[in-house]
This record gives sequence, structure tokens and C-alpha cells, in this order.
Amino acid sequence: MDISEAIAKRKSVRAYLDKPVPADDLEKIIEAGRWAPNAGPFHISVIRNPELRQRINDRTLDAMVNSGIEFLRKRAALPGYQPLYGAPVLILLSAPEEGPYSPVNTSLAAENMLLMATGLGFGSCYLVSPTLALKGESNRSLAEEAGIPDGYGLVCAVIVGYAAAENKFTVGERTRKGSVSYID
Repeated sequence: MDISEAIAKRKSVRAYLDKPVPADDLEKIIEAGRWAPNAGPFHISVIRNPELRQRINDRTLDAMVNSGIEFLRKRAALPGYQPLYGAPVLILLSAPEEGPYSPVNTSLAAENMLLMATGLGFGSCYLVSPTLALKGESNRSLAEEAGIPDGYGLVCAVIVGYAAAENKFTVGERTRKGSVSYID
């Protein structure tokens, strides 16, 4: 698959089969993130441990319910909703908490991983909701267990796996976003 096709085919998958991602494919996805443009350090934590993924999922769901943010509360109230959507791989992207370019660095790495996952035939989704479960002093022990270095904060996450046929939590078909101006 060429890059144009991967960009067009990439979508946010919100339902996964209970099937592991082969290690060699996962390594390609991670390496794609490491080759992203950047303006500073970032860290990638790859969570395959099902118990840890479940604890992060549960804490994220609880944080969404108690967030005070209407969209998150409504999403969390959907029957059967799970913030990590049953994905077998959770990739956390963290960076220095005071780094001015931390959000950009991690998001660029995430996009590279999303495109590589698509090119390899996997489903994936960019997430920010796990930041609710892994930021702040009260969540420090879980963040440490998830491999987030001291002084770093979780900025975003990517989930990867084999897409399930049913994707009941999708938010609709993809459309192009943004506006364009050409100045000659």
C-alpha cells in the first residue's frame, strides 16, 4: 500500500478482535513512530499486558464519567462502552511535562504509527482519553507501571489490533477537514 492509499484508508477503529498483533508488525509500527519529525524528546510505552490495559481502561472510564465534560460523560454512558475498545495493544506517547513541543512531537509519532498500522492491514485509533487516567500525582503509580518516565506526562495514545466487523462506537464516516488557502 502506498502512502496516499494509507492516508485515505486510515480510520478510527473502535472494535477489535481478541487476537495478538505479531511482534514483527508491532515493531514496524513502533519504529514508524520513532522516525517522526520532532523538536525534542518523547517516550513510547507499548502495553500488551491485558491486566494493565484493563486497569488503564477502567480508570479512564471512571475519569470520563467524573470529568464534568458533557461529551466524555455521554460517551462513557453508552451501553458496553470501553475507552480502549478491546484493542490488544495500547501505545502510550509521553513527553517532558514542561516541553513546549511535547504535544506536537507525540502527535507526529502517533500519526506515523497510525499510517503504518493501516499499511500493514491493522485497525488503529488515536486517543487522548487515557490522559485522564495517567496524569497527576494521584495516578503516578499507574503511570509508572505503564512505563511513563519521571518528569514526563502522557500526551496521547494509539491502540492497534485486528479490526472487528462490528464497530458500534464509530462516530460516522470520515470526511476531509480543515480549510485551505493558496497564496501565490
